[in-house]
Amino acid sequence: MSEGRPHRSPLPNRPWRQVRRIPSSHYVDEAHLERERTEVFKRTWLVACLEWQVERPGDYAVFDELGESILVVRDDRGTVRAMHNSCRHRGSRLMEGCGRSSSIDCPYHGWSYGLDGSLQRVPREEGFEKLSINKMALKPVRCATWGGFVWVNLDPEAPPLLESLGTLPEELAPYRLEEMRPIGTRDEHIPANWKAMLENAMDFYHVPFVHGRTISRHVSEGPDLHSYGDHSRQRLAIASYGWRQRLDRACTRGGPYSETQASSLHKYLIFPNLLINVLPYHLTVMQAWPVDAQTCRLRYSFNKRKGARGIELARVYATGAASRYILKEDIDVLLRFQRGIATGRVAEQHLHDEEAAASHFHGALERWMAQPAT
Repeated sequence: MSEGRPHRSPLPNRPWRQVRRIPSSHYVDEAHLERERTEVFKRTWLVACLEWQVERPGDYAVFDELGESILVVRDDRGTVRAMHNSCRHRGSRLMEGCGRSSSIDCPYHGWSYGLDGSLQRVPREEGFEKLSINKMALKPVRCATWGGFVWVNLDPEAPPLLESLGTLPEELAPYRLEEMRPIGTRDEHIPANWKAMLENAMDFYHVPFVHGRTISRHVSEGPDLHSYGDHSRQRLAIASYGWRQRLDRACTRGGPYSETQASSLHKYLIFPNLLINVLPYHLTVMQAWPVDAQTCRLRYSFNKRKGARGIELARVYATGAASRYILKEDIDVLLRFQRGIATGRVAEQHLHDEEAAASHFHGALERWMAQPAT
């Protein structure tokens, strides 16, 4: 296979905790995955849905991951709320999928809740002994909005969302992420560990070999890496040809952007499992959710800015098609990776300098795992 143009990667800054070796068992062991669910996923802010999915009062979306079911709804006052998707009577699931409703009704025995989660009606209430309706609202889940996403956190002691994001909201403000809308989405099971899915998306070391006919032909230098605590950003100049500046000007809305924001791909990993690729005219969103130690659920969407027309719209669709092809290349090699490490023949994995983002990611994971919830 052609390796494309040669590339070099600047030596990365390393203000984070370096992890240069990873036990292969972390990608196949169910007990380790259970610790990740408990110590990481159930204590950090997670994207439950997109804010436009609950744009109007009565709009709702159900988040089903990690053995949890959480109902996100916009109430009559316009507030986005999250609550456990379980009836206070017998625990039945209340809502499925996404849609719009004026109330939250249990399909089992007809208990009915307001959009704020308060219990409104109990059929034949006199048949219960000492039922306190005003104390039986749906159990709330911490919820916040930012960047066009609705976030939830199962840990009541966790810092607020914006505090956990640090300076990311200010840096990403010019992109106006809340204006982005999907042109293509997919939700599929991938037979690979959830960490491998994210690492692959951040790894520049594999580019000339897996993407020799695609990315590598248009990239001559690897990304730089910047740390925001648990989160990170890689900045990559792609197809920096003379005509690119004219095309960028024709497609760039939002802003004001810095020169590098207008011309370079910025890849953010928002810990633990949200990866976004941003340019002024498009947004790629990837989330990897653990199903079991050797399987993850990939949620992927490619987004355009509202109101895109002409050259901007054509560029988005062309870039989206290329993104889907590159994703297929990645998934194909991930299947080989997971099958290989499942044999147990390689006990430890060594990280290259061009896998610095993976090093940063594992440093954050180790920190969370070393500080268990109290």
